[in-house]
Amino acid sequence: MNCIFCDKPNIAKSIEHIVSESFGNKDYVMERSSVCDECNSKFSKFEDKALSNSIFVFERARLGIVTKKGKNVKGQVKNIKVEGHQDFKKQHISIQGINSSNFKNFDPKTKTGQLYVESFDKSEESACKLALKIALESIFTSRKKEIFNNYDFTELKGYLTNENTKSWPFIMSDYEPAKFTSIPKMTVKHNLKKNRIELTFLEIDEKTLLFKFTFAAVSITVNLLSRNFKWSEIFIDKDKRIQIYPKHFRKKI
Repeated sequence: MNCIFCDKPNIAKSIEHIVSESFGNKDYVMERSSVCDECNSKFSKFEDKALSNSIFVFERARLGIVTKKGKNVKGQVKNIKVEGHQDFKKQHISIQGINSSNFKNFDPKTKTGQLYVESFDKSEESACKLALKIALESIFTSRKKEIFNNYDFTELKGYLTNENTKSWPFIMSDYEPAKFTSIPKMTVKHNLKKNRIELTFLEIDEKTLLFKFTFAAVSITVNLLSRNFKWSEIFIDKDKRIQIYPKHFRKKI
């Protein structure tokens, strides 16, 4: 069997989780030999950064996720350090690095305020690659005939294997121009939802196949077929709170 990313013959027999165990997924896995050890090694680098140095670390800690090593979640975004509860209690996290620049609107009566945190700490590229990896693996596993075999993912594969490192744009938005369809079906879909995970797609045209990765309150939407960013216009027109990454793409709007 050939690796679905580099297309080289592969004899690796290791189990590949489509969505990382660090998001709480235990059961949604690839067919053995679908991903080679060389690609897995490359992917682990951006996966670790996306999990520990982006908004994902706050959601993982908040949900009491247990790491692969059986420990509580830890990570850092800019100067903010976050740690999940030692006993994995949900909605219990500890935060270090709070100061007047990131903590606003403090109410002395209720002793509450608002903490402002960047979504990414030089980790937007890693988060994008993680979403693209999850997309291709889930489509290959659950939608091989109707999607994987009918589209050209060459550009995506080249980006993930570092053949072409030019930035790939994505957005964070709750708006949907039409109903997205779940990639996994039935029991798998249900089990992922229990961990607040959704993997969905929307076919716009022959050049635009959108994938949406949702984990708890965080959603990333990205075009799987190319770096073409024209598709974002339908979101920008409707969602005034949309976030565009990497940030330099905002100048092109």
